[in-house]
Amino acid sequence: MSDFKINRTRPPGAVNEKDFMSLCIRCARCVAVCPYNSIKRAGVMSGIQVGTPYIYDDDKGCYMCMLCTQVCPTGALDRKSTEPEQTQIGVAQIDETTCLNHLYARDEAAGKTDGTALYCNTCYNSCPLQGKAIYLEDLVIPIITDECTGCGVCVERCPNTPRSIKVIPTGMPGAEKVGARDRGVVNRDELLKEKEEIKRSDDEVIFEYNFDTSNVVKEWE
Repeated sequence: MSDFKINRTRPPGAVNEKDFMSLCIRCARCVAVCPYNSIKRAGVMSGIQVGTPYIYDDDKGCYMCMLCTQVCPTGALDRKSTEPEQTQIGVAQIDETTCLNHLYARDEAAGKTDGTALYCNTCYNSCPLQGKAIYLEDLVIPIITDECTGCGVCVERCPNTPRSIKVIPTGMPGAEKVGARDRGVVNRDELLKEKEEIKRSDDEVIFEYNFDTSNVVKEWE
C-alpha cells in the first residue's frame, strides 16, 4: 500500500519509490549536509519508512541547493540531479476557496468585500523559480505551471492556517499532470529480497565522508 502524504516529499533526485526504499541505507548524509535543515528522518511511527529522509513542507520547504544528491552513497538520490529546474519532487496546488488572492479577486469582481480578503502574493514572492513555476494572472491570481518542482517553500511561507497551498509528492495521484513518474511500492518481504540482490556498479559513489557540516544529527524527528 502506498504511503504518500501531502506536503511530505523525498529529497531532490530521489529515484522511484520502489528503488529508493531498496537503495536507501538510512545513513543520514543528506540530512547532515542540508544547509536549510529541510531534510528530516522519518520517525519510529512511520513503519517501514523509519529513518528514511523526507521533506515536511509544513515545517520547512526544500531550497533546491542540490547538495544532498552529491553525498548519497547508494544512488537513492541521483547524483546526476544537479539543476533545480530538472528536478521534480512534487507539484503544488492552490486551494482557491481559501487563497487570499483568489478571495481578493472575487471581492473585486463583485464590487464588495467582507473584510477577510487580502492581497498576499507570498507563494509567488517566495518561489525559487518565480515567474516560471508560478506566475500571477492579471497580477493577482497565482497560477502553478508545469515548471513547478514541488519544493514546498510556498507551503512553508503561506500565512493561512490551514495552508492554502499544498504539495502532492511525485507518484501520488494528482501529481501526474506535470509528468511525475509513477512510483511503485513493495511489501516487506519483497523489499528485503531486493535489498539482498542490490549490487553496486563501477560508477557508484564511494562511501566516504567527504563533506563538512556544522549540523549534528542527534535524534530522529
